[in-house]
Amino acid sequence: MKTYRIEIDRTLCSGFGSCADLAPEAFEVAGDGLAAARARATTDPRVVEAAASCPMGAITVVEVAEEAA
Repeated sequence: MKTYRIEIDRTLCSGFGSCADLAPEAFEVAGDGLAAARARATTDPRVVEAAASCPMGAITVVEVAEEAA
């Protein structure tokens, strides 16, 4: 299973909320109106599409290398 690390540059975020619409388990629009990650990492593949949907390019999703068992 892939794990994705989420990074948000809140100085670029304008609070459109498309990330929270596409991956509500991973993103939310915080009280200040800007996007926030619910966790630093997730296995939810929807975060990739959510990051791509950000019109400001504020979200970066990095696939974390899987550890050998």
